[in-house]
Amino acid sequence: MKLYIKQKIFALTDTFDIYDEYQNRKYYAKCDFTLMLHQLRVFQNGNQIGHVAQHLRLLEPAFSFYLNDQLIGKIIKEISLFRPKYHLDFNDWRIEGDFFGLDYDVYDSRGNIIMSFSKEFFAFSDCYCLNIRDPKNEKLCLLIALAVDLAVCSQKD
Repeated sequence: MKLYIKQKIFALTDTFDIYDEYQNRKYYAKCDFTLMLHQLRVFQNGNQIGHVAQHLRLLEPAFSFYLNDQLIGKIIKEISLFRPKYHLDFNDWRIEGDFFGLDYDVYDSRGNIIMSFSKEFFAFSDCYCLNIRDPKNEKLCLLIALAVDLAVCSQKD
């Protein structure tokens, strides 16, 4: 299954519309800032279904994931020279990006791909295409992709 994340251009804070493969809006995400930390809330049909909260760290960004207000775990950007890598402390999943940080793969502990997502290069705002292998992982994969975008953006600030 596929999801498409499209950032709204003319918004005061980071705001995203998330569409299914038929271009129907399925989710909506809005970023809040508190003390220079990001917190992104994800909504479906007006109800919050999850959020990602940034932690204060010196070198690399870290975020916690919540589905229905239940803590799932954390994602931490690892220090690496050539390719972005992220450690997930749940499900034995890991994330690896390409040299330019535009394409990412999420792997399980056996090396099977859970999700691939890529950032569109020629877009006015952040746009991602998510290819999720198992629909039961849809919401968690969406939160992971949004957290990676927040990590990339927080290192630019």
